[in-house]
Amino acid sequence: MRFTFPPHNSQEINAKKVPKPKENLFISIIFNVIIPFFILNKMSSTFGAVNTFFIALAFPLIYAVYDLVRRKQLNPISILAIVSIVIKGIFVIYKVDGFWFAVKEAAIPSVLGIITIVSVWIGRPLINYFIYNENIFNIELLESKLKENNSESSFKKLIWQVTFILGFAFFLGGILNFFLALNIIVSPAGTESFNKEIAEMTWKGYLVVALPKTLITIFGLWWFIKRLKVITGLEVSKILKTE
Repeated sequence: MRFTFPPHNSQEINAKKVPKPKENLFISIIFNVIIPFFILNKMSSTFGAVNTFFIALAFPLIYAVYDLVRRKQLNPISILAIVSIVIKGIFVIYKVDGFWFAVKEAAIPSVLGIITIVSVWIGRPLINYFIYNENIFNIELLESKLKENNSESSFKKLIWQVTFILGFAFFLGGILNFFLALNIIVSPAGTESFNKEIAEMTWKGYLVVALPKTLITIFGLWWFIKRLKVITGLEVSKILKTE
């Protein structure tokens, strides 16, 4: 279910009953996504490529340390943000264009896809963080029903299925990004033509890349809920949190 190790003694059982502090996902997205994205895209001309890279990297790093101290666990969004910024920063610092810019555009979603799949192998599937969490699902009710129906193995298979669906969405995004950049970015970095090509790629990316990824992700969520209904015997109104 949550792929966690069982407690070894009564003290751990009692400790497990103490609820962990909940993360504010809105604040997490601001520090890990919105602020770094704004800095990387808008402040390079002011601070320079290298300084901008480190400024952007500081926000998810600070948040990751804060969250680790507060909740005693690594924050997946911070890890993904740090990996993404490091990859993008390396390419920005070296002012790549053409083929290598296309490689950069493919690298970030591809790495995210790898991390998503590996997360299941190490027993900490990212689906537990992004989808299957207490903000969206009635976790306690679902897990009690899974035990009652002896459906834990079916649930683990479902986790794998949805993880591969999400991983495929990332990989598809990487492939589409690569070919889109390869066909649009033809001018040297730092030129006016290059900036126009970046702008063209940005709006085309929403149609060519973001739309398919979104549809696949929605399908993954639909499949997850559909299968949960079958293996738990619960209706959607009981599976999802309505308050």
